[in-house]
Amino acid sequence: MKRAILATAFLEGSSVLVVEIAGARALAPYFGSSLHVWTAQITATLLFLALGYGLGGRFSRTPAAWKLPAVFWGAGVWLALYPFLRNAVLGVAAARFGVAGGSFLASALLFGLPLSCLGAVSPLLIARLDALQAGAGSAAGQLFLINTLGGLCGGWLTALVLIPHLPLRLALAGTGAVLAALGGLWGLTLRRRSLKVAAPVPLLLTLLLLGSAPRPPDTLEVAGVPARVVERRESGIGLIQVLQMEGLDGSPYRTLLIDGVTQGGMDLATGASVFEFTAYLDDLAWRYHPRARRALLLGLGSGVLARELDARGLAVSVVEIEPRIEAAARRWFGLPPSVRVIREDARSYLNREGETYDLVFLDVFAGETIPWYLVTREALAAVGRHLAPGGRLLVNWVTDSNGESGGLRRLEAALAGAFGDARVFVDAGETGALVNAIVVAGAGLRIEEGKFPGRVLPALVPKLAALEARARPARTGARVGRDDWSDLDDAEAALRLEWRRLVLGSMSPEALAD
Repeated sequence: MKRAILATAFLEGSSVLVVEIAGARALAPYFGSSLHVWTAQITATLLFLALGYGLGGRFSRTPAAWKLPAVFWGAGVWLALYPFLRNAVLGVAAARFGVAGGSFLASALLFGLPLSCLGAVSPLLIARLDALQAGAGSAAGQLFLINTLGGLCGGWLTALVLIPHLPLRLALAGTGAVLAALGGLWGLTLRRRSLKVAAPVPLLLTLLLLGSAPRPPDTLEVAGVPARVVERRESGIGLIQVLQMEGLDGSPYRTLLIDGVTQGGMDLATGASVFEFTAYLDDLAWRYHPRARRALLLGLGSGVLARELDARGLAVSVVEIEPRIEAAARRWFGLPPSVRVIREDARSYLNREGETYDLVFLDVFAGETIPWYLVTREALAAVGRHLAPGGRLLVNWVTDSNGESGGLRRLEAALAGAFGDARVFVDAGETGALVNAIVVAGAGLRIEEGKFPGRVLPALVPKLAALEARARPARTGARVGRDDWSDLDDAEAALRLEWRRLVLGSMSPEALAD
């Protein structure tokens, strides 16, 4: 019996971490993955675990064998309902309550009950273990040790196995089935025959729900344009979707999304980028360093920029942490074998002494979030060590239509301080819209006149000329983040909220499910 109790504690601890981590990933397509979202998920997890501890303590005052299987059944059946509840809960919470409030509310509704049930398990197990051996302290110590080890294993299992290889609906509903099965095993130890006979019913119910869980659609609409999903899969950085659509002129193109945010796309007839920001980066790289021979991309995205640089004769290396992004870029966007992909975190690569490049591109978005640690003073100094003499750093950013967002001001000050000279190009947009901004940094910046030699769709040619005409020097004065302090997430919070609102407005909740 003692071994059964400790094994149960291990599995319960594992399940808590599965729900916490996979739950945060379930929120990401609707709310993003910013500090506010993770804070909401962790806060909700701690709150409902605490409520469960209190509930379990009350349950353990009066011995009743049915209580332990009952809390497992409650957790299991509710998790099995996740695929049926997610779109309604996440869609309404995101539309009406914003990022911080909406993510907390959604987490509470989707995961509060199972977390409370799992929290109630530990006091019930401690009571059983205490009855087998003398000393409640000894029983609690053993159980929390095993429970915590289970949590460690559950965390790594979720990060390395469940999220990369299973849709979230199966990972969470499958965890529900495991919990229902665990409740069924404890139910078989009950003395009442009627309860023993009923013990398998919750497991059968969760399996039925798991088998009938709705799948996300293969066709959807993005901003009113029909799209076909040619690939959809979870990854370590978010939900990856490759969509095939038709432009306003009827020409087909593909686009890559991560958690609903566009990462790039190409025209299928010409292979050229259909999105301005990729064409801007390619054009400005040539204008500020027309004789560049080696380029480093921090973040692969769709791979269209890397492919275009390669086509112009540059030796291109890319640092990309997610292997599924590389696979999508090679399969769907024609990334050639000549482009070298280094599978590593961008900052860890920069921290190592290594090769130098004429061009470095920083275009790293996790959904709508740029990792703050890539634009600190220390990170930009590391970029400088990888630039050859006369080299240029180009950064893709998103800002408001006036170019006045707090994040862009901080970036401008950081680049001007690190490289001595930086030029800012803010795309045109309607008042209140979000637009791309490209910042070019390096010593002795001078723009090259003449016709850009790369491929550009005709519709983007006038936009390139208009962007070049809007060049201005980088502003200084904003406080620059360091590795031990950065307020970038806070400065960008309102903009990211608006960006996520725009994503949700252009896609139905079903389109963001996996």
